[in-house]
Amino acid sequence: MRLRSLLLPSAGLLFAVHLAGVLTSAPILRHAEVLAVALILAYALVVGLPSPRWVVPAGLVVVAVDAWSTMPVDPAAAGYRWHLLEPGPPPEFTEGLWTGLELTWAALVFVLLLALVNRRATAGGRPRTDSPASGRLVIGLLLAGGPVLGYAVFRVVEVRRNTMEVELADQHDGQPGTEVLAAAVLAPLALALAALLLAALLLGQGRRRATGGAVLLVVAALFHIDAALAPYTLLPLSPTRGTVFTGVMVSPILVMAPALAVAAELTGYLLLVAGLRPDRPDRRRAKGDQPRPAIG
Repeated sequence: MRLRSLLLPSAGLLFAVHLAGVLTSAPILRHAEVLAVALILAYALVVGLPSPRWVVPAGLVVVAVDAWSTMPVDPAAAGYRWHLLEPGPPPEFTEGLWTGLELTWAALVFVLLLALVNRRATAGGRPRTDSPASGRLVIGLLLAGGPVLGYAVFRVVEVRRNTMEVELADQHDGQPGTEVLAAAVLAPLALALAALLLAALLLGQGRRRATGGAVLLVVAALFHIDAALAPYTLLPLSPTRGTVFTGVMVSPILVMAPALAVAAELTGYLLLVAGLRPDRPDRRRAKGDQPRPAIG
């Protein structure tokens, strides 16, 4: 078995280790996510992805930089222990905006690079799937942007209503306005819509596995919308870092949503890179090989 065939399964195993650490807030291996992205990057360099070949590696480098910058701290130095919700100061008006950007900027750059390249490939006459069923699926993916946008608007309106109730009940001034909440969901919403566009482009080229990866990034973006609004939905309490057990005492959503977002996003990267691998005839043409004539 060649080493190349072990890269993606090893990356998946490291992603599972990272996911377990996110779920328990006690990382098993701090560098698991960085190592997993590095293995996917190695796979992209070895397998020979469609031209231009620099796009996927460049996007994965951005993802690796983000994984390194958000790497969990050393458990021994951080003093991981039980924590409960405690009163905290009201969040800054820009906290949700920066939270959304921090969660989605790397994935957004990755998706936009792939969408731009695949848009040019489609416009340049790349082979497409012409079956009526695939055409309907592409249209369905594009129309799914409406419910995604509606979900973002619904969450902004719901959070605004809740903050107004807190303001009226407790007479707290300085609650975030609608424009602040709308700014908080801009980056996750942009990721969701860009991933939907990428999914439609990939499906039009017949890359179903990569399409599934793009759809998973849409799911991750929806979780990030809630995470960007979290600083305003937890008023007047602010959560501190805790374990899965202390989090469940308050709300399972506080624990499961970040883990589900991580699972969807990392699995999306895996499927995208695996699905962009060219077919065997494409790889032979990329190497300049000609099919051998039949004998007899």
